[in-house]
Amino acid sequence: MALCCFGRGEENLGYIMVENDFINSYMSDFSGNTVKVYLYGLYLCSMPLSKDNSLEHLMDSLSLSKEQVIESFNDLQEKGLVTIYSFDPLSIQYHSIKNRMHYKTYDTSKYADFNIQLEECFEGKVISNPNTFIQYYDFMESSNISPEVLLMIIKHCVDQKGKGVSTSYILKVAGSWINDGIRSLSAVEQRIQQRELNSSALKEVAVAIGKTSAITEEDTDLYIKWTNNWGFDHSAILAACKKSTKTLQKLDIILDECFKNTAMSAQEIESYLKNKKKLNDGAVTIIKLLGTWYDNTAPVVETYISPWIQKGYSIDGLSVIAQYCFKNSIKKLEQMDSIVNTLYSQGIITDNQIDNYYTSLQKNDEIIKQLLSILGLTRIVTINDRDSFKCWTNEWGFSVDMIKFVAEKSIGSNFSEISKKLSQLKEKSIYTIEDATSFFASSKITKNAKSFNKNDRKYDKEQAEASLLSSEDILNLEA
Repeated sequence: MALCCFGRGEENLGYIMVENDFINSYMSDFSGNTVKVYLYGLYLCSMPLSKDNSLEHLMDSLSLSKEQVIESFNDLQEKGLVTIYSFDPLSIQYHSIKNRMHYKTYDTSKYADFNIQLEECFEGKVISNPNTFIQYYDFMESSNISPEVLLMIIKHCVDQKGKGVSTSYILKVAGSWINDGIRSLSAVEQRIQQRELNSSALKEVAVAIGKTSAITEEDTDLYIKWTNNWGFDHSAILAACKKSTKTLQKLDIILDECFKNTAMSAQEIESYLKNKKKLNDGAVTIIKLLGTWYDNTAPVVETYISPWIQKGYSIDGLSVIAQYCFKNSIKKLEQMDSIVNTLYSQGIITDNQIDNYYTSLQKNDEIIKQLLSILGLTRIVTINDRDSFKCWTNEWGFSVDMIKFVAEKSIGSNFSEISKKLSQLKEKSIYTIEDATSFFASSKITKNAKSFNKNDRKYDKEQAEASLLSSEDILNLEA
């Protein structure tokens, strides 16, 4: 290996060219030995294949020790003028002044062994681009992984892609593995073994979709994502293959859609793909019934239709709910979703249950309209009206006739007055019209009675004694 060589963008011109910027900006910062080493190194760069391009020749020519030469190159590296890629054997790359800022300097003694093993991964191929080493250094520093881990990943990529594999591809693979938590040698080894085990399964998938090209690293990444990240088993993936053609990327789109719609098993995937058109048509139907519009039904299916279907609802049943929503000025899917969830919590799921529920609701609305008419109100039935009526009948236990009777006692008022009167009757356990008539008559007398004033009347002794009641009389009156 040559001691010195030009970096990227430098040329072997057959003579030494010293840049003016080196003389003007840097030469005064260096010792005499460093300047000599720099100039002689430039000279050696012009003859990379010469046997004289060696550390021994440089030491002899300048009468310097190995330690002095390395110290000089360290000084030059600190200024970004050279990069020391290996100490044993010593390997130096020169950079032009204009390119100096493009290279971050490192303590290359830290990566000396890495540099040698890196080239061994490529079967001894010389890496002439200094930026290649810098990219690997940057990656290790930023991701905080050991050189051994990165070297194992590099070796795997070379085995898969050959010596021509690009640095960007290797770092992309390494970055992906690190994001998956693969940071140790054992974890990398396990991932590589896993990929080898998935190889035969992936080949079966490739045959199923009619893929004829070779399996790539990216294909293996997809299979790992489907199985490890998304949780599909091999049979589920093969089920999705029935709707995919030629590429694993198309299969990835199908599996992504299945995953979002929680179709995870082979049976669920087959059912979802078979009924996908029905789901889309159902989404269009529901949207129209609500009186709204969506350009893309896919999010509607994913967010609403599929979850509703999975709860046990049919498109016909959902259509009935959507019609109810529209009649009540509910036009947003999220509002309908709230109603569906309420019905689900009450066990109202099948078409028959939904029909019965809304038939009952319609009958209740007719009664509520009658109550509004009795009160003298001319407006539509509201949700609050329904909630009140449901409370009076289901929870408080009043009959419809009883509620109508109380409404007649509340003419000119509103539903809150009916609630107030029914609450009074409930408190007294009065549930018949006859008892309610007596109660309201008594309440009316009490209400119209003149307020007591001690100055209104004067009692003589006999009148006072006659007005007194025993405790027994009081209890009898209260009863």
